[in-house]
Formats: sequence, structure tokens, C-alpha cells
Amino acid sequence: MRPETRGYCVIDWLFLNGMCVLLFGVALVGCSTHGDSAGANVQITSALLHSVKGLALTGPPAKIDASDLKQPDWHGVTLPDIARREVIAQPQGGIRTQTDWYRLDTSALGSSLAPRYLYLPRWKTIGRIAIYGDGALLYCSEGSIVHNGFNHPLLIRLNPSKGQQAPSTVMLRIDRLQSSGSAVSTVWVGALPSLVWRYQIRQILQTQLPYIGGAALLAVGLFALALWVRLRLESLYLLFFATSFVAFVRMLHYHIGANYLPISDEWFEWVTVVSLIWLIVCCHSFMERLHERRVKWLTPSLIAVSMLTSFVLAPGALANVPQLTLITPMLYVILLPLAIMVFFDAVRNAFRSQLREVWLMAVWLLLTTICCAYDLALQSNLVSPEGVYTNPYAIIGLFVMFSHIMYRRYVSAVDAVEQANAHLAQRLREREAELTASHDRLMEVERQQTLTDERLRITQDMHDGLGSALVSALRVVESGNVTHTEVSEILKSCIADLKLMIDSMEPVESDLLLLLATLRFRIDPRLSMAGIQLKWEVQDIPMLAWLDQRCSLHILRIIQEAFANILKHTKATEIGVRTAISGDGVEVIIQDNGQGFAVDIQPAHPTGHGMGNQQRRAKAVGGRVTWLSGPHGTQFCLWLPRCQLTPSSSYMS
Repeated sequence: MRPETRGYCVIDWLFLNGMCVLLFGVALVGCSTHGDSAGANVQITSALLHSVKGLALTGPPAKIDASDLKQPDWHGVTLPDIARREVIAQPQGGIRTQTDWYRLDTSALGSSLAPRYLYLPRWKTIGRIAIYGDGALLYCSEGSIVHNGFNHPLLIRLNPSKGQQAPSTVMLRIDRLQSSGSAVSTVWVGALPSLVWRYQIRQILQTQLPYIGGAALLAVGLFALALWVRLRLESLYLLFFATSFVAFVRMLHYHIGANYLPISDEWFEWVTVVSLIWLIVCCHSFMERLHERRVKWLTPSLIAVSMLTSFVLAPGALANVPQLTLITPMLYVILLPLAIMVFFDAVRNAFRSQLREVWLMAVWLLLTTICCAYDLALQSNLVSPEGVYTNPYAIIGLFVMFSHIMYRRYVSAVDAVEQANAHLAQRLREREAELTASHDRLMEVERQQTLTDERLRITQDMHDGLGSALVSALRVVESGNVTHTEVSEILKSCIADLKLMIDSMEPVESDLLLLLATLRFRIDPRLSMAGIQLKWEVQDIPMLAWLDQRCSLHILRIIQEAFANILKHTKATEIGVRTAISGDGVEVIIQDNGQGFAVDIQPAHPTGHGMGNQQRRAKAVGGRVTWLSGPHGTQFCLWLPRCQLTPSSSYMS
């Protein structure tokens, strides 16, 4: 077993046992009836009872005369006292009511002017309760006669006025329907410090903890609903909210009713009964989502029965249905086998799935079913009224289990996401390493290709320029028809061509003016020896990002050819060089004052020399060349783009 699996088992065990201890602790504390040894209070466990039958529930009088209650049928009873409730409290011959008077003996405390209190842990009736001290009305329950604060303990001051003698006779008046039964727990009378802690513990256990637990679980359910709405996660989140809402509604009647209700007794009773039915449906649906082994007929049948029951029990839906308050115990008896069936379905699927979550829920459903059976007996006055309703704690425990399961699933989902992210990160690192290696290989290939291209360019330029000139010189020398001066000029031309190639290999950093300055440095001495004046009138022009060594050689050869044509054909005495910006490009303009020549070039049928070479080299860098020639000189213009256009083809001489 993996360590995290063992951890989950320990958590499951702690959850289950902790909630069991809480339930049994509630029952033990609630049933505790031991008195104080200090004698500050007295627990009254016996009383005299007198019952008066009637046909209507009447309000308690403000004052009673003890002589009116001196009837021969007073008899002693032991507290707690229980009047059994009929399973179907159906009245016959009209509404049959009964008023029970309990006379309590407080003589053990003696007479005193000190404040004296009466503490009643629990009472239960469909009607009202009133408390009298020496015949004067001290307390009367208000609001609903059904949800009348039956789950709220009472702590009443018996001598409300300062300096008033504590009453020697205390009487409890309980109105009820004869068939609905009633129950009264033992009564405590004494000083406030010795009773208030009992009252506070009972108040916390019976009303406050169920309310706080229900509200907290509803808040968690709303959070689950927000998650489901925002992220559209699995339906368990939506089902968790539905169950928390139904459970909160179900537990309302445990802590409200001491005051007036915002709705009628019939509708409030319908809400509490129907919410229990749908709580069983929600728990079964939640279990189905866990073990993923659905019984095709069970869930639809539960939903259909719940919907039908909700409609039939609605006040005024059917005329022949008795008042819901009178048949509530019978309905709970019918629902108990339904809860047992859901429990056995959970156990069966726990055996099949072998999931700890399903086993955890199945065991807790068993405990919840036992709690429901006990609460049904407590409601039907079959057990001592001293006990505490355990169903609210069972529901709270059930939702703690739900929260625990949802937490485990959430953590598992987070772990799965983290593992997926770690796997993706690992794959990303591997891909990055592969891409880095591929990039390095491509860079090496590109470097090798660049070197190869550069070697090819240099070889081609040497072959077309210097090599061709040397071959021509060799042939002339071998023929023997050349003078030393002509040989010298041929060699000077070869040297100039070699220098031009060397200059093109220097980095120009996209600066055309730097390239032109290099050319000026090479050609200016030659022009001076020829008696030609060079007028340099260049201006700043934009950088050409595409200008590299290959393009530099093309430009240098184009301009070199322009100067060579001037020297050979025009007999010029002055040459001007200037630059200009023209549209989306720049221009290099060379102007001479020679005699001019005929501009006759056919780009479609190049001769491979002179002006044709200039045009082809210009196209290779995305530019163009033009000539304007006349009697007073020739103007040569090289236009180059700022952003290099796609050349028509690479120049190959």
C-alpha cells in the first residue's frame, strides 16, 4: 500500500470514529439527569396530574384558583411523563383536545426571597404550554401550536419581582390534541447559577449546533455551486449543493418555532417532510456518483415517488388527505424502509467497488438510519423526552463525509493536474533540447553554406575578372605584338581588379557612402594620372540594411565599369560623383563632360560586356541603371532600393 493511501485510510477512520463519538456524546450529555450535591437546586421527578378533556384548544387564563383544581381524580405520575401518540392522529367526532395540569412540589427548597428559576429541558405537544406560580401565569408559549419551540429548553424565573416570595406551588398546563400525545421531562427548580449551565448545554445541543452546522454546510454548498457554475466541473459539486440546501431546510424545524412563523403550519410541515424525502434521494444519487454502478430502476423510481409524494402532501392538493401534522409519524415510518433500502444498495455497491469512499458513506448511512429511527421514536413519544434529537448531527456528520470526499477528489484532481504539468514540463524541456540541437545544426549548416557561397563568389569573381584579364594579357604577350607600356597597363588593370575584390570583402555595415569612399580612395590616383578632375559631391543617404559583401562587389563593379567607359570613350576632363534620395530608393550619379556616345543596349540579348554587365549586376541587387548621353557629356545613374526587392536572378558572368 502506498504511503498516501495509508494516510487516506487513517483520515477515513478518524472521520468515522470522531463523528460516532460526537453522536454518542450528544446522547449521553442530553440524557444526563444527575442532580447537584450542593443542594442549590432540586430535580423534581414526580408530580400530581389532572386532565381535562375538551373539543377545542383554549388559551391559558392569566390566573387560576387552586380550589377549582381540587378534583378527586388527581393522581401521582413519575417524570418524565409520556402520553403516547397515535401513528395516524385522526380525530373522530370533531377535534378532541385535552389539558393536562402538573402540580410540582418545591417544598424541598423552602421559602426564599432570592430569585428562583424553573428549568424544563424538554416538553412536547401540539398545543401550548403555560407555567404558573401560586396561580399566577408566568410563561406561555406563543406562535405556532405545532412548531411551538418544542426543541427549545425553558428557563423561567418564578418570582419575577424583586423582593417577591418564591412560589410554593408550581403548575404546568399543557394543551394538546388527545391523539397527538405529549411529553414532559423532569423539572429542575433552584438558583440561577446551578441551572444556567444545564440550560446552556441543552440549548447548544438541541438548537444552536444544528443551526450553525446547517448554515455552515449550506455555505459550503453554495461554494460548490459557484465552482460548478464557473468551471462546469463534475456533477458531484452540483449534487453537493442540492443536498446541503435540502438538509438545511430539513433542520429548520429544530431551531425555529419559538416565535411566529412566516408561513402557515401546514406549509411549514410540508417543507420539513418533503425535504427529508428529497434528502434521501440526494444521498442515493451522491452514492451512485461515487460507485458508478447505477440500478436502472431505483433512481427513477425514487424521483417519481418523491415528486408524487410532494404533490399529494401539498396542502389543499387532495381533499381526502388528512392534515399533514396528524400523519407525520406515519410518513416517517413509511420513509424508514426507503432509507434502509438506500443503505443496503450502498453496502452492495461497496462490496462490488471496494472503494473506501463508498464504505465510509455506507457505514455513515447506517448510523444515520439508526438516528432517524431513534428520532422517530422520540417524536412519537416512545422513548424518554430527556434525549436529544440525533438526526441533525447525523446529517451534519453526513455532510462532513461529503466534504471529506469532495476534498479528496479535489486534491486528487490537483495532484493529477500537477503530474500532468510536470509531464508537460519534462516534455517541453526535451523538446527545447531537441530544438536547441536542431538550431545548432541548422546554424552550422548555414555557416557552412555561407562559407561555400562566399568561396563560390570569390572564385567566380576571380575567374570572371582577374582570371579573364590575366588570360587576355598572357595571350597578348605570347603573340609578341604588344609593347611594354601596354603590358604595364594590363597588369595595372589586373591589380586594380584584385584590389576591388579585396575592398568588397571589407564590412561596410549597410553604409553605401563608406563603400563609395573606399572606391574613391582606389580610383582617385588613376584619374589624376589621366588628367581628369574628380568632383565629389555626395550627401547623406539612408542606410541600406541589405548591403552585404556580395552586393558590395556588384555595386563596385558597376561603378568601376562606369569610370572605365568614361576613360576609354569620352575624353572627359572632369567627372562629378553625387548621391541623392529618389522615392523609395537612393541614387549614385556619375556625370562627365566628355563627347558622349551612343546608348544602345538590349537587356534581352546581353553581350556579356560593358553596359550589359552593369544592367545584370544592378538587377542582381534589385536596382537599375540608366544613361543619358549627349554632345556635352554623359550622365550615368545607379538606383538602389532602401529595402531590397527580390532580385530577378543572381548575376552569373
